[in-house]
Amino acid sequence: MPNGQEILSKYIPEQAVENIWMFFQTHSDLELKITRKRNTKLGDFRMLSGKGYRISVNYNLNPYQFLLTLLHEMAHYLAYKKFGRRIKPHGREWKLIFGGLITEYIELLAFPEELIPILKKYAQNPKASTNGDGELFLRLSGYDKDRDERMKYVFQLTEGSLFSMENGSLFKLQEKRRTRYKCINLKNNRSYLVHQNALVYPINNLTNEK
Repeated sequence: MPNGQEILSKYIPEQAVENIWMFFQTHSDLELKITRKRNTKLGDFRMLSGKGYRISVNYNLNPYQFLLTLLHEMAHYLAYKKFGRRIKPHGREWKLIFGGLITEYIELLAFPEELIPILKKYAQNPKASTNGDGELFLRLSGYDKDRDERMKYVFQLTEGSLFSMENGSLFKLQEKRRTRYKCINLKNNRSYLVHQNALVYPINNLTNEK
């Protein structure tokens, strides 16, 4: 049966395994759960109904996105333990701790050299979600191994573009609304909100006759 470090090595860069393992050994009231793919989030941090805390991270992330998501949630844990529940979830306390963790793992050479400049910039003022930083999100997604090269993120398309979802539904892209785009389903002419980071198949040879 694999031990904790062997399990971690399947999901995060080798250079980070020992430190992450020691973090969870030191903070015995915290557990890590590796979950199925969740379309609405990459990870989360929560208090358990009894004693203790849990971090969960989606299993399907590439090693660098997994590590960054894990550090994001570790920062929530450390901020909560140090400052209590009155602070804002992604306020200055969390930003300071998360930025420090990013810097620590940059120094451990846990991230590729080409990511370091953008990560250093990001660490100065981290966003509530790595998905909110378009450049960082695209750079991280470049390390995905199994993604269909024909697919693009919704935010990479232009207004009026036609695209297909993985289930075959056809849409026309309209205006952006915060982190989502209003899209028209070409079959029923209804409007839907599609997340900016949804992966879709652009369609270049289809015209909308509606």
